[in-house]
Amino acid sequence: MPEPEYDVPEYVYRTRRQTAAFDPTMRRIALGAGGLATLVIVVALVWSGMKPGLEFGPPPVITAPPGPLRVVPANPGGLNVPEADEQIMSGDSSTAPAQLAPDGTAPDIAAFQPPPPAPPPPAPAAAAAPAPAPAPNPSSPAAAAAPPVPVNNNIIVQLTAAVDPAGPRQTWQELNEKMPQLFAGHTPIYSHAFIAGVEFWRLRMGGFTDIAAAHQFCAAVKAEGAACTVAAF
Repeated sequence: MPEPEYDVPEYVYRTRRQTAAFDPTMRRIALGAGGLATLVIVVALVWSGMKPGLEFGPPPVITAPPGPLRVVPANPGGLNVPEADEQIMSGDSSTAPAQLAPDGTAPDIAAFQPPPPAPPPPAPAAAAAPAPAPAPNPSSPAAAAAPPVPVNNNIIVQLTAAVDPAGPRQTWQELNEKMPQLFAGHTPIYSHAFIAGVEFWRLRMGGFTDIAAAHQFCAAVKAEGAACTVAAF
């Protein structure tokens, strides 16, 4: 009886797994390393004094050399300074005996003294007494009163400022009634100005000889409880 035939694809096959072989180069490197390590161990054992019976000897002892390490030379060389071993100011000298310095000449003390003061000059002769001034004649022009000091019109004081035109006039009347002696003989000055777009009416006054008189006047007004400022314009 004939065997049945099976359709098996040509690409289907089974192969046996092959083990990877050891690289010959790596084998030689491993053998060389092992041999080198063995040689190092043998040399260390021999160097440490291994005996034939596989017993180590005593440890090596390091001792100093038998001779001296340094020897002072007979001639050290260099510059030999004479009398270098002698102490300063000791008086010991191998060349000559110690001697004191020669005495110097004494300084002339009189040369350093200040010169005597000069005599005072003679007093001048007494001057003749001035003739007495003649008594002033009451009827002469010199005896008349001194002229008044001119008034500085550029120096004024400000007493008030208001938006109402009638405010400065009312303030002037109140000040004259309260302080008649301070405001006697003075004339008010009314003016107006625009400040920040707002129209103000001001009360000012002049008639001062200097800035000091204006400050003195304002001090007296402020002492009475009123306002007063020296205006610079």
